[in-house]
Order: sequence, then C-alpha cells, then structure tokens
Amino acid sequence: MGLTKAEFDTLKAWIADLPDVTSGPHRFGGIEFKVHDLEFMHLHGQTHLDIRLPMSDQARILVEGMAEKHAYVPQAGWVTFRIKSNEDIDKAKEIVRMAHNHALTVMEQHQTKRKTAK
Repeated sequence: MGLTKAEFDTLKAWIADLPDVTSGPHRFGGIEFKVHDLEFMHLHGQTHLDIRLPMSDQARILVEGMAEKHAYVPQAGWVTFRIKSNEDIDKAKEIVRMAHNHALTVMEQHQTKRKTAK
C-alpha cells in the first residue's frame, strides 16, 4: 500500500531537517541525503529507502528483520527498508537516525584528522 503523498512528503521533510543534512538527486534515481557530502541514505519512490549503517548496526538490523540486505552493496553497510504502510514510519525513522548519527560521527572524525594533519 505505501504512504500517501502527504505522509511521504512529511517523512522527506523530517529527514531533510536533521542536523547538517543536504539533499539532491541520486545518481540512480530518487533523492539522496548527505551529511557534509557523505551520503547516508537515499529514497527510491515512496516505499524504498536505502540506508547506510555501521556494520555492527547493519548486522543487528538484519538479524532482527527490521530491514533487508541491500541488493548491490551490503558489504558497505547498506540495508533496504521498505515502507508498506504508515505504521512503518517509526521504524524507518529509527534506522535513519542511526545512519545519520553514524554519518555525523564519521565526518566529525574526518574533519578532526584533517585539522590535526595541518
């Protein structure tokens, strides 16, 4: 069934409002979301979210059945979350928050290393 356009637009706006997030077209279609140029997720249509997690979170999410293994790059921590109804939004947000927090941490560490190397 999926989401209504209004529900989907609300989810997109919620993601875009997370700290330090930018969005734009994804190279394979859809919309991607980044933290300081690091992509942490993208959307394909209103039901398909590809989300990049640290490997430990990816393993837990897959074991718990919260998401599926990404079809092309699971080795990089990617999972696919499918929204079947409005009831899936909270689970989607939980996984997106984990990915966003991880992206923030990675980019902060990267920026710290660059400053230290100067």
